[in-house]
Amino acid sequence: MENNKINNAILVMPSFLIVFSITAYVVVNTLKESLGLIPELFLYEITYKYYANLFTDKIFVSSFLYSIFVASMSSSLSVVLGTYLGYAISKSKSSFTNISYRFPIFLSYVAAAALIYNTYSDKGLLYHMFQFIGIEIDSLNIIYNSNGLAVILLNMFKGIPFIAFSVYPILLKTDAAYKETARNLGCTNNTYVMKILLPLCKKAILSSALVIFNYNLFVYEGFYFLGPSNPPSIGVLAYNTYLNPDMTYRAYGMAINMIMIAISFILCFVYYRILKSENEGAI
Repeated sequence: MENNKINNAILVMPSFLIVFSITAYVVVNTLKESLGLIPELFLYEITYKYYANLFTDKIFVSSFLYSIFVASMSSSLSVVLGTYLGYAISKSKSSFTNISYRFPIFLSYVAAAALIYNTYSDKGLLYHMFQFIGIEIDSLNIIYNSNGLAVILLNMFKGIPFIAFSVYPILLKTDAAYKETARNLGCTNNTYVMKILLPLCKKAILSSALVIFNYNLFVYEGFYFLGPSNPPSIGVLAYNTYLNPDMTYRAYGMAINMIMIAISFILCFVYYRILKSENEGAI
């Protein structure tokens, strides 16, 4: 067993070192510039003023809160609907259904954003479908909505099948193993789902929710193509700040990136703890 672990570690070490080296370089360089160490701009003194100014800046605070709102709504709806979809697919015998629901997972965010735009924009596909069946509407435009409806829809389009894909194997296995026993003990369908199936899937649901929440919080493409210009998401704000014609704003852009990296590391640690507790429970 120990030899297998050592051999596996040796096999993954080259790829790990490459990924770790690139990631470490990017993080260290981002941290350095966020602290004001940018020799190209003749900035040589370490300072925390960029972080201090950000947390008192109304634009950054509103962007951060807006991103949290959209990510929370997207993730919550994706978890509920994705879990239900996973349960429905576990009951289905259709091979086409088992394959087709995974399509949005492999579709890029840019392509998915274009699909959402062409469907829900003013005079888009959905508008023409309503016109075709005789329903008169002035306009149907959720793109650039200040509530982030199009971005939430995009995140759900990607998140629902991801959650379903995560819980489907557990639901399929446990449903076959426990359903008849539960029925024999007098469980109703609702009690069986709420008291048996969902608790068994709890860790898979929570870990998957953390993944999509982290991505939805900082995703750039969805907000850039479908979101409002005011307030911008934190990812769009970091991009626009970094590209500001005033080069001294580059440090602010890097400080925003470091805040996003720090939050991602925290969520990754929580995700790791969930997986570790799951493995310990399995043992």
